[in-house]
Amino acid sequence: MSQHHSAVGMTDPSSSAAPSDDPSVEILHGLRDAGVGLVALSANNEISFVNNAFLAAFDLPETECAAVLGKSFQDVCPTCPLPSSTLRRTGDETGTADAASDRTAKIIWSSNSAGGWIGVVTAPPSQAARPALLFEPDELTGLGTRKHLKACFERMSEDADRRDQRIVALFVDLDHFKQVNDTLGHAVGDGLLCKVAERLKKTVRRDDLVARVGGDEFAILVSDRALPAAEDVAGRIIKMISRPFLIDGHQITIGASVGLAARLPNENDPDKMLQRADIALYESKRGGRNQFNWFKDEMFAELEKRREIEIDLRKAVLLDQFKIVFQPQMSFEQQKVSGFEALIRWDHPVRGEVAPLDFLSVAEETGLIVEIGTWVLAEACKTAVTWPEDIAVAVNVSSIQFEDDGFLTAVGSALEKSGLSPHRLELEITETTLLKNDSVVLERMNDLRALGVRISLDDFGIGYSSLNYLRKYPFDKVKIDQSFVREPFADENAHHIVEAVAQLGTAFGMNVLAEGVETVEQLARIRQNGCAAIQGYLIGRPIKPAEIGSFLEVPLPELASLQSPPKEGSTS
Repeated sequence: MSQHHSAVGMTDPSSSAAPSDDPSVEILHGLRDAGVGLVALSANNEISFVNNAFLAAFDLPETECAAVLGKSFQDVCPTCPLPSSTLRRTGDETGTADAASDRTAKIIWSSNSAGGWIGVVTAPPSQAARPALLFEPDELTGLGTRKHLKACFERMSEDADRRDQRIVALFVDLDHFKQVNDTLGHAVGDGLLCKVAERLKKTVRRDDLVARVGGDEFAILVSDRALPAAEDVAGRIIKMISRPFLIDGHQITIGASVGLAARLPNENDPDKMLQRADIALYESKRGGRNQFNWFKDEMFAELEKRREIEIDLRKAVLLDQFKIVFQPQMSFEQQKVSGFEALIRWDHPVRGEVAPLDFLSVAEETGLIVEIGTWVLAEACKTAVTWPEDIAVAVNVSSIQFEDDGFLTAVGSALEKSGLSPHRLELEITETTLLKNDSVVLERMNDLRALGVRISLDDFGIGYSSLNYLRKYPFDKVKIDQSFVREPFADENAHHIVEAVAQLGTAFGMNVLAEGVETVEQLARIRQNGCAAIQGYLIGRPIKPAEIGSFLEVPLPELASLQSPPKEGSTS
């Protein structure tokens, strides 16, 4: 890391300032970039040369660089010792002048032939005179390491306290980097990290520090920044990283999530600030990635809550605290229940029933979703084998579970142990799974279909869902998200989308089901739009396994008037 004040010369031979009669000043121009503080004074103590390292040593603003030439040294630097106060020209030509405080730099003065003085800053060192930090670069990217970042933070903190400046840490994590390594190999992944490092260095100032602190994690320290300015840096990083990379002939598009945290007053531990930035980064990733967030105190509470859920989840897996309920699905053609969707529930001994939204995301982040999903799969098959032969069971599959090397084996084992016919098992995946490598997803889907199971695309219409999915992947069913069915979100455009998906899905031989149907009016509209099946509270709420037998014996409600589709143009 460069020093807080870059040692840029204050003058050069082409400067508009009046030339000095002192030939030693011309020599000093060759040392304008030196890390040591230098100043030259005329016989009447006016400044004829000075460099940034000198100004930094005495905490003088860098903005004075171009304005100090020709000015009185005592006016520019009132705390600096004058040579005339300590040296006498009779006898000695050199000597040392100390400032009033032991903590301030010292100056060694030497007289010159023009009757003036040349001053050199010496110990005890301040920012300009301190020895350079030992730089141990990251072997791959050439950036600083976490160790170097911590050393630089200590030095930056000293200056920030003296200058009343702000230090902000930015924690950067690459979105979908693991996918690059998994699909294109680690050599391409390493090349991508090097390109990212180059872009990060171009995004920040020269004196800001960029370090690689993990596999695809980077930390940046910026100083003398107002909060909006730090946000500008974060925004530029996200924009720069989102642009496509070309690595070994591969065009790669990733994203970046960023967390920001400001140094607290007199905070000397960079790990604490980086921890806050990391927590803010987690919030950015949880909020959808490719964004930045500032650390807030309440994030600690949220993180602690999720950690408690993780601990309890691990206990729940061991203590068998989960259960499954089943929500019915109805086929228009059969006018009866055609299947049930298996839905997990968690009976917590203290919290009671915990909603899936409150724990499934934690299960995915920790990898517990694989073990939990395997259990759900086995239990669903074991329950479904007791139903009539024409009723299927649908099981949700996380993208992490779908990618797991043991998933195919888990499906085969669940079928074999339960005795369920493979065609009665339907695996529901979301578009998140489809965002992975096409060839890998297709191969896994074909392997599953070779077992005889069916595959459906769940929650179609949200996120980045594309009609192209219906052409590219071999789905047996498409489930249209409930937001296209329920008011007030289901507007006229939503109806057209449902109709288009129904027509296209049917053309490809897929069954199209609409979720979230709660009223007869919604059912009529969905049927008119061409959907083949529905799921929702109109048909039935999720029920316990023991209740399914009696549920199947009761006719479905409110459907007697819908034996045939409504005529074209009728209103619902």
